[in-house]
Amino acid sequence: MSRKSNLAKSQEPAVIDCWKTIGVQGDGSCKELLVHIHCRNCPVYASAASRMLDRERSAAAVDDATRLFATEKTRDRQADQSAFLFRIGGEWLALPTAALDEVADLRTIHSLPHRRSGVVLGLVNVRGELLVCVSLAQLFGIEPVVEGKVTRTLRIVHRRLLVIRNESGRLAFPADEVHGALRFDEHQLKPVPATVAKAGACYTRAMLAWREHAVGLLDEQLLFHSLNRSLA
Repeated sequence: MSRKSNLAKSQEPAVIDCWKTIGVQGDGSCKELLVHIHCRNCPVYASAASRMLDRERSAAAVDDATRLFATEKTRDRQADQSAFLFRIGGEWLALPTAALDEVADLRTIHSLPHRRSGVVLGLVNVRGELLVCVSLAQLFGIEPVVEGKVTRTLRIVHRRLLVIRNESGRLAFPADEVHGALRFDEHQLKPVPATVAKAGACYTRAMLAWREHAVGLLDEQLLFHSLNRSLA
């Protein structure tokens, strides 16, 4: 490689691969995940990809890439799943990250006349689209946290509106607190204790330990089925 090429290479800005440390491939602590949900939607990720593609490739780099792709692949079994953690009342819950479509600030919920189901709170405007807003607290039978009560595990935080999606469409629900994405492996999941008598237990397919909390990993298909029945 010529001296000019070496100089040009040395002047290239380093690519910050934050997605491997604080993003979906890391510990999921990046605050931008609350907005973009996945690193692939983030402009930082897109910019890094463009810069890497524009880099000059040396013969050694080409040889290394050839050997890498020629090597038999083994699946990384560590932290191969991702869930989005949130709190409703005193309960920490999680949904597969793929089911979460958007996280927004809580806004005015417009009630619907002649609705008998307490699960349906009304309609909410999310970036110009009217979505049905539902109450998971009502569906699961979770008691609300007393206003102004603060404990070690329940802090006063900014409530959010979570938008979820499946093939039937989009729904929204308020959450008292959100943590963000958490990566885990299948072996970390624990069965739901038979002693759990809460209504939400039937919607929980497994338990996941996070910090000092036991998080209920929800069955998103069953959840959507029940919510859609509430809309009928």
